[in-house]
Amino acid sequence: MSYQSAGYTLVEMLVAMAVSSVVLAGTYAAYSLFAQQQQLLLGQTELSRNAMQAVDQIQTDIRHAGYKDYYDDNPISQNQPINIDQSSPADFRIVYDNYDNQCVSKRLLVRYYIKNFLQRDRLMRQVNCCNDAAIFCDLNQSTLISDEPLLDWVTQFSVKGMHPKISGNFKDQYQTLEITLSLKKAHRVEGMSKDTEKNFSFIGRAKNVSLVP
Repeated sequence: MSYQSAGYTLVEMLVAMAVSSVVLAGTYAAYSLFAQQQQLLLGQTELSRNAMQAVDQIQTDIRHAGYKDYYDDNPISQNQPINIDQSSPADFRIVYDNYDNQCVSKRLLVRYYIKNFLQRDRLMRQVNCCNDAAIFCDLNQSTLISDEPLLDWVTQFSVKGMHPKISGNFKDQYQTLEITLSLKKAHRVEGMSKDTEKNFSFIGRAKNVSLVP
């Protein structure tokens, strides 16, 4: 009785190796593409989350614009609640009364502006306490409380005033602000640097009864 040894021929092994190489190459390419898409999605999610927090803070300040505490005898000047620097639309200021941690009412000046930091731009939120609520409050007539970055990697930030009041104590004061915001941040994806960009456009409305019709 004779036995024949079973096995693969050289040609069969070469074919099997070639097919396996094609399958592995396709699998790696699919994984690499998935990893890139996942990293880009995570980058966009991070930018969106940070932007939404900044948008919420800006809209909160705009809603308070022009608010005067009931017990404050000092009125807010006509052009004081919302003031946009016409030479630099990325710089605007809001004035309103607010309470501190000791429940003491203070007149605040809140300023938003762009500041360069390590070759990138940051959106800053500066809060000052007005030295004398009886006079026009500006940066020279107020004391700095805080000046902190609100948002990083900003490539565009502009503010446009809309719907000015046509009468009353705050005539010509904007009731609505249209804000355009763009972010761009580089992420490392598969050893390469890729930019993630997000653009936002939103409306902020003043809710103080003195500013709305």
